[in-house]
Amino acid sequence: MSPARQRSLAAMTATDCPVVLVTAENLHDYIAADEIHPAYPYLNLAHRADYLRCHFMLRHGGGYADLKPVGASWRAAFDRLEGDAELWAVGYPEIGPRGVANLYQSSRVLGTGALAQARAWLEWKQLRRNHRRLIGLCAFVFRPDTPLARSWWAELNHRLDRLLPALQANPARSPRERPGELVDGSPSRYPVPWTHLLGDIFHPLVARHHRHVDRSLPAPGFTDYL
Repeated sequence: MSPARQRSLAAMTATDCPVVLVTAENLHDYIAADEIHPAYPYLNLAHRADYLRCHFMLRHGGGYADLKPVGASWRAAFDRLEGDAELWAVGYPEIGPRGVANLYQSSRVLGTGALAQARAWLEWKQLRRNHRRLIGLCAFVFRPDTPLARSWWAELNHRLDRLLPALQANPARSPRERPGELVDGSPSRYPVPWTHLLGDIFHPLVARHHRHVDRSLPAPGFTDYL
């Protein structure tokens, strides 16, 4: 872990909540080995985190945060969830149109047909226009087993089912590998677009269920965290 990541982890005491760092050593305290999708070992580390945060929000609920600077209490977010049965999640407002997951770019990387790409472009533009309904991807608090999390989990696993053969043939070789980037001197054939397993699923679902989502969580810092 880099010094910046270590500082971000130490700063999470500001949330006023117990903090657990999930690692390979303690992962199975929270999810059984036979429950993990068979595609998981072939994913890059960023996409593994995308997979696990969904599982945690579905099965356990509670708070999730990337290792980015966090400087404010999260207790009010938990209080809101406890006080409103119709509230499923509390997050920070998405930073703006540029923060919206680019479904269209993912569709192009996957090589989908022209009609599918056109639909992805239209959905992406609609999400950008309605970005104020969205919450960001890097930190949130969830009630466990909500319709939002169930839909998220179902779509995530459906995508991994489809990707499994390609992942087995072309597993990730670097922690943040992206299709086409140079790895060991040759273009990567890793088949998973960067936002395909998180933002491409999460943002459309949050937009659909925005009345059950609160946007009052303090945002983490987005500089000096690598």
